[in-house]
Amino acid sequence: MTMQVEPPLMERLLNMAPVGIVLLDAAGRISSVNSTLLDFLGVTANTLQGKSKEELSEPQLQLLFEQQQTIFVPAAGNQPERWLRCDCHRLDSDWEIHYYTDVTRQHRLEGEQRRMEEALREHSSTDPDTGLFNRRGLLSRLEPQVSRCRRYNTRMSVVMIKLLRAQGKQPLEESDLPTVARLIKDQARWADTLARMDDEELIMVLPETSSQGACELAERLVRQIQELPVTKNAEKEFSAAFGVTAWRTGDDTNTMLTRVADAMEKARAAGGNYVAMA
Repeated sequence: MTMQVEPPLMERLLNMAPVGIVLLDAAGRISSVNSTLLDFLGVTANTLQGKSKEELSEPQLQLLFEQQQTIFVPAAGNQPERWLRCDCHRLDSDWEIHYYTDVTRQHRLEGEQRRMEEALREHSSTDPDTGLFNRRGLLSRLEPQVSRCRRYNTRMSVVMIKLLRAQGKQPLEESDLPTVARLIKDQARWADTLARMDDEELIMVLPETSSQGACELAERLVRQIQELPVTKNAEKEFSAAFGVTAWRTGDDTNTMLTRVADAMEKARAAGGNYVAMA
């Protein structure tokens, strides 16, 4: 048995709903809109009733005809900004009914969570993907090493490794860099510092190591990286460019990092699987 609902009762039921509702007829015009949605949008029924998308000048109102998952409604007058989640359903008569739930509080909480996570990452010293130090952790360990070299005139070298994808090959996957990082970590001493500088860049800080010793280590790593199964993948074919520099009198942290980056760029220009010294 089908229950017939009189139009006045239907209107009251729609207006009692805690979500915004829009009913679009087969011609794509707004047949009905409830008071909850009018409150969300800060407009009157006359603004929407009987209108098509083309007859509405405000972009956020035109979104009522789209099937986007989330709609942003900017603040206007006394109305605060809102985020509305849309659920669309097509009726048998080619009409559509759209439900709009106010998810502003959820959206703000998610935004606050993202900001907190970003703040934690900024204050963290470890890269979550490789387990190596990040830039922050690297600087906190490189600066004392530079100070030690200045005071005691000791040796120290820095190696920068850049993974290079062959032209026309697939991009590196998230698991590729950790694979290379583990190999390099296996070759490092307990006193060495390993860090991830960028998406495809790694840094090694080698205390008590001459430029010759650093170059020998880099050349050994070039050969070992070439033997990795992921490196031999014909669809990827990536290589590694190594830049090496050693501490010089008067160097500071920025000077060394700039110089080793220049050396790495020389190795990169040579086509990869190459060690350049600066």
